[in-house]
Amino acid sequence: MNKIFLAALLFVSLLTLATPTKAEQGSIAALISDTSNPYWKTLENGLRDTAKTLGIQIDISAIQSASDAEGQLNHCESALLKNPKAIIFAAVDAVNLGSCLRKADAKGIALIDIDGNVDQQRAEKMGVHVAFSVASNNVQLGKKAASYLTGQKGKILVIEGMSGSQPGILRVKGFKDNLDKGLTIVASQGADWDRLKAADIVSRIVTQHPDLSFIFAANDTMALGAVEALRAANINTVKVVGIDGSTDAIKAIKEGRLTASIAQLPYLMAKEALEKASQYIKDRKPLSFEQYVPILTLDKAVFEKNNEALLQYVR
Repeated sequence: MNKIFLAALLFVSLLTLATPTKAEQGSIAALISDTSNPYWKTLENGLRDTAKTLGIQIDISAIQSASDAEGQLNHCESALLKNPKAIIFAAVDAVNLGSCLRKADAKGIALIDIDGNVDQQRAEKMGVHVAFSVASNNVQLGKKAASYLTGQKGKILVIEGMSGSQPGILRVKGFKDNLDKGLTIVASQGADWDRLKAADIVSRIVTQHPDLSFIFAANDTMALGAVEALRAANINTVKVVGIDGSTDAIKAIKEGRLTASIAQLPYLMAKEALEKASQYIKDRKPLSFEQYVPILTLDKAVFEKNNEALLQYVR
């Protein structure tokens, strides 16, 4: 009787060892930025909805502020303990996150950049293999913002993102490199993706340049800070263009407060990142590193016409 019992116990133990855990079945971890920012909240929603559609488990960790690099590193270390098949990450500080990503790479966990903070060259310098990056083409985002102002003349203020942020650097480069000769940049200052900092910059610059005509901000949060500063100064002649296509920006465009936003479509970005990550961990078939998502210029006219197919992904 004891032999039969022991044999049964051994069988159950072996069966338990052979049965994959949820993590082993292909769960995916996602490290994203502060979801109080509508852009990241929309991206989070896209990840959750797509995971539900695909029938896979996803564990999403969001930091409490856009500069919380240490918090993101801790989230990454926690994710490793669950042994996910892949980590989709939007690095706040690629150097700081590098140690965790190298550990993940050594364990055979697929690494997928989202939002373009780590390009192929930077990944190589970090000593990690990033399978691919799903993002908007940040240079094209800036270029599209510049083209929106084609034919215009006047002074323009550029509000940059966080120092060292690759997306911010590329957006500003795309904008400046493609700006019409009729437009003159009177100042280009960083506001760290922060609404209040952007408002402070605008308040100072409009005092120095009362004939300012345009403001380009490298994201919508800063663009909306600019709008608030202009309203406080009782100025309604300055056109403001942002980047992201966030919920708050869309509302401001429809109300006539914000001129335009070059939409990144974070919901679509999340959808494509998770679909491609899910397929990649199954077959490990190499993809081109840069997996760009379409972008869309949003202004009041686009919403009034309502005939753009990509509007379905504007959330």
